[in-house]
Amino acid sequence: MVSVVSVGVIVPNLIVGTLVICMGFLVVWRRKALNEFIYDSQKKLLGSRIARASAGRQTPFMMGLVGVLIIIIGIAMVTLGIVGIVQRLSP
Repeated sequence: MVSVVSVGVIVPNLIVGTLVICMGFLVVWRRKALNEFIYDSQKKLLGSRIARASAGRQTPFMMGLVGVLIIIIGIAMVTLGIVGIVQRLSP
């Protein structure tokens, strides 16, 4: 038996999913600046030793990987919204 997507989640999934995809592309595109910003912010807030232990181990490659995962989540959200529309329109 196929589960039916609730009507209340179709539009939010389409809207938020599109925004999530855009944010994922933004993370991938600006991954180096984002990595430096996070490191600098943690250094100011927690001190340089703790910042090196946490954010200092991050690399721009890992930020890009996180961006790709964000894009995949957005695609899943949009897909769920489209599946809900197709379920509502089919007899």
